[in-house]
Amino acid sequence: MIAHILASMGHIADHLGDPDEAVRAAQAGLGALLPGNPSLRSYLFAVQARGFAGLHDPAEAVRCLSLAETALQGAQDEPRSPWINNFDEASLANEAARCMRQLGDLGEAQRQAEKVIALRPVTRPRSRAFGLFTQASVLAASGKPDEAAAVACEILTETDGLGSYLVVRHLTELQELLLPYKATTEVTRFLERLRLALRERYWLPGREVT
Repeated sequence: MIAHILASMGHIADHLGDPDEAVRAAQAGLGALLPGNPSLRSYLFAVQARGFAGLHDPAEAVRCLSLAETALQGAQDEPRSPWINNFDEASLANEAARCMRQLGDLGEAQRQAEKVIALRPVTRPRSRAFGLFTQASVLAASGKPDEAAAVACEILTETDGLGSYLVVRHLTELQELLLPYKATTEVTRFLERLRLALRERYWLPGREVT
């Protein structure tokens, strides 16, 4: 139970922009974790990696991602944590993509994002979208706004009807990334579609807020 709580604290700290606390919470969670829960152990290492990425420490971030990958291969002897949604290979690839994007390793971020997209079927639109978001942001950062906008339009299509807070937040982040290129046809098309989509999604019944 303590390890579960600390994993959540580290996750929240990362989202609040406190990488030091994310690293501390994850490290404490690893110290409190009993054997037999590889999914949670892997997630804690991934949270720690995100903290180190936020601290711009690539060596430690990569080390923790490697430990997360190794941990995920362990035997699941304990019941999975109800607080961690089946942290699997695709989940870890998503965390790795975010870390590498933050560290400026666009090639590795793209590779990990493609892995998420390959592992997540279209029947898992929310999970798949996170890989597509990273792919789009990498393309934008690489000076390929039209390609980024095309991927962004794919996200809008695949997540149609989803009002998830995180999906909406990532869409608005893509909007900010692509606004400087609004003169191009593909970007203009995406921005117009996004304007209509956001208006609809903010009013979706039962919209998720976490």
